[in-house]
Amino acid sequence: MHGLHIELCKKALEYLVSSEEAFKRGLYNASGLLSQVSAELAVKATISYLGYTFPETHEIRKPLSLLSAFALKDEITEFVRGKRGELILLEDARQRGQYLSYGLTREDAEVCLGTAKEVIGLVRKVWGEKWCSG
Repeated sequence: MHGLHIELCKKALEYLVSSEEAFKRGLYNASGLLSQVSAELAVKATISYLGYTFPETHEIRKPLSLLSAFALKDEITEFVRGKRGELILLEDARQRGQYLSYGLTREDAEVCLGTAKEVIGLVRKVWGEKWCSG
């Protein structure tokens, strides 16, 4: 798994760009789903970067909680508490954007995209100058 963290990080950023493009085109289900994948991969990349195994889940709060045991404990805990509703929406975006008839609205997708960016900003602090490089 050498370099897995770098690959996951790069993919997280790729999905984020795709989410932004989908949002601009009015593809809100796709944007929300891509935001979720981006945030999930960024957190998992960071756990891997620190040398730990990440949980196999599509949730974001659970891996963030695990990450808080290794880095930024207070900051991550406060973030998860303060953004609980947004994180739940982001986690649900994967299922809603793919399978459910009611899908995601423009506002939902906007929250998902903003929250994914915040998650990435948070985990990027763990990497410091080595963001997506090692």
